Amino acid sequence: MPITNPDQLLHLAPDAKTLEAGRRLFYSRRWRAVGGDGQWLWGEFVYGDGPRSKASETAVELTTGRYFCNCRARQRPCAHGLALVLMLKNDQARITVGQPPSWVRNVQFRAEDRPRAVTDPRAADERLDARLETMTRGVEELELRLLDFARRGIADTLAQGPEPLLAAAARLTDAKLRGVAGHLRRIAALGVEGTEASVARTLGDLYLFVRAWKNKEELSVARHDELTQYAGLTLRQDEVLRYPGHDDHWLVMGTTEGQEDKLRFRRTWLRAEGSRRFALLQDYAFGTAAYERAWPLGASFTGKVHYYPGSYAQRAVFPRPRVGGRPYDGLAGYADFAGLRTNYRRALAAQPWLYAYPVYLQGVRPARERSTAYLIDPAGEALPLVADYGGYYALLAVSGGRGLDVFAEFDGYRLRPLSLVVGGALAPA
Repeated sequence: MPITNPDQLLHLAPDAKTLEAGRRLFYSRRWRAVGGDGQWLWGEFVYGDGPRSKASETAVELTTGRYFCNCRARQRPCAHGLALVLMLKNDQARITVGQPPSWVRNVQFRAEDRPRAVTDPRAADERLDARLETMTRGVEELELRLLDFARRGIADTLAQGPEPLLAAAARLTDAKLRGVAGHLRRIAALGVEGTEASVARTLGDLYLFVRAWKNKEELSVARHDELTQYAGLTLRQDEVLRYPGHDDHWLVMGTTEGQEDKLRFRRTWLRAEGSRRFALLQDYAFGTAAYERAWPLGASFTGKVHYYPGSYAQRAVFPRPRVGGRPYDGLAGYADFAGLRTNYRRALAAQPWLYAYPVYLQGVRPARERSTAYLIDPAGEALPLVADYGGYYALLAVSGGRGLDVFAEFDGYRLRPLSLVVGGALAPA
């Protein structure tokens, strides 16, 4: 059913700056071929004058709130799409009702979820076997590296600088072990902030992975899938969509971004209103390319989320989200860190390759001792924040000495705040 309230679409703006840019474009006379059919809205924004002028082609799927544009903006939705929605809200006389042009039909075709059939299963199995052999050779080389680190000692290994670690990570990437390579890159990036404990923990996790890989044929199907996903062998989205979906009302709880070489990544956490399950959406983009869509903090969506297979499913695909259009109810979290640790241990027992665990904490206070920042629960227990977190003083200012509700990622040792509740709404942490 089409979204009848354009304000729901405007709520998907990634930030106030992009929305303001859309308002400026709304008044522009450079729009042409603006049209709609009740399901889609489209238009072309012309740059320059003359017959060879280029145009940004923009379309909005009103039923789901998905924005499409061929401009180079890194944010989605971009200002062009938001300007079209402002026309729908404030100046519908500029919109011609009719059939979409050919470029819009191409966008509609790409927007449909069309699982690709495997035309040659035998060839696909052979490609998978060849990749697993390459990964196994990479695991054997990783084991030798880890044993060398152990013989040298952590202090001597770190004293050599980041170059040996980055070289080892590059070799793992060549061996199709991108997920494992990221751990070595993170050690190399620690620099003076690194501690022997954090390095030892990462190296221990990698050695556990090596031993598990050597015995992967003895694992259950779910554990085997989680192990290969941790290594870097992920399913295509169309394969994930073959698994049953979980239909619910989802709230965007927090987002964090990073970059490895030229590959940018974004992790977005959703929480289901009914089941209270979390879902992790991972997006990737090269260079300055835009992510496929925006997940604004505090926005809600309805629809089916499809989880990647595993014994403790977190990562998921949300192919057809629809703007929620109603308040989100039932947000509750941990009253103390004891409950957090209990549930984390259960999750880790089910899935030993957890990189991040989502936690919603109630009534915590920020504090600092020397160079380490902490969150303190109502019982007085403290958990440290990650070393590269830069929002401590903002937390302190919002807190004013009182308790805060904070959503964060937990890695078993430290917290990374992603959002907090201010005035009944989620705000970036």
